Amino acid sequence: MTRGKLNELVDRRVALETRLQHEKGEPSESAVRGYEKEYSDLQRELAGLFRKSEDEHERIVAMLEMMRILENRLVYLQNFTVDPTSDNRMLAQLVTQFIDELARSHSPILTSLEAIYYRAVAALYSGDAGRAAAGFREACASEQSDEANDIKYKSFVILGNLSHEERDYAQARELHDQSLRYSSNNNVTAQALALKALNSYALGDYDEALAHFQEALTLFDPAQPFFNSYFYRNAMLFCGAIHFDRKDYVKAAEFYERVAETVEQTSYDYFDALAHLGRIHYASQRYDQAVEVLERALRSQKMSENEYVADTWFLIARAHLKRNDAAAARGYLQKITASDVRYAKKPQAEELLARM
Repeated sequence: MTRGKLNELVDRRVALETRLQHEKGEPSESAVRGYEKEYSDLQRELAGLFRKSEDEHERIVAMLEMMRILENRLVYLQNFTVDPTSDNRMLAQLVTQFIDELARSHSPILTSLEAIYYRAVAALYSGDAGRAAAGFREACASEQSDEANDIKYKSFVILGNLSHEERDYAQARELHDQSLRYSSNNNVTAQALALKALNSYALGDYDEALAHFQEALTLFDPAQPFFNSYFYRNAMLFCGAIHFDRKDYVKAAEFYERVAETVEQTSYDYFDALAHLGRIHYASQRYDQAVEVLERALRSQKMSENEYVADTWFLIARAHLKRNDAAAARGYLQKITASDVRYAKKPQAEELLARM
């Protein structure tokens, strides 16, 4: 293995991370797939060099780069959650063995805090949530200096996510609140607030959730580094949902319109935003607009039939009936009754069709 090849891979990893940190606005689905492919290619090349090299320094550099790739994907592409695939488990095992070797040789390459943290990241990728949580708790409790505060921040965030997955929303909210102490800029603070708000929402504290989501939206800045488009649009969607449930349709529509203007038109979030806007038009007795927006939502999606699609058909049919267009309504009702999708309102659709 040449030192030049390794240096090239390091430069590619740094450049890729920098691009991700400075991504403006909402990356397209194809852009995200591109990032994932670039990381996978880098990971594969580094693993090959690690196995072939007999130079200890080069092996260490290659493994450190693979560890950083695991973390980069976790933080920037996977929003702190991972799928423990066979490839991920294999790499996690390599990382753990490498950290063990460094510990046995008393190597100063990783600080004890970094070693604890990367062990926990590897455990997360291996599917061992219990071991991962123990590692992140140890990192949070460590008194060792973390000058950039990123290890403590990420550890609290991931612990909060693990608690959220276990439906311990109060604990998750507390952990995400603690992560705020270690946020380094407005975009990171906004992300932490959005995470905390999700737990408040899950606990039924909608006033607190709305306040945190709205504060997060004032801090998110797509033009600055570390902007997270996933949590940004999530905050808008939840603000819209809270106002919609309260029948404050004017405010709800403002948030759903912002989502529709922000996200890709092929995304589910675009469909969701338009579907809610259609419901707002229907509730406000603007039936022509309801039909137009709901049909646009359906045209934006290539997903197979499901209950959300069936519910959209049903609302369009009802809007057509309000417009005294029984023929147009019949077509959508027939779609529902002919569908194999399990849909709670199918008997109502059948009854309407029978009357017609």
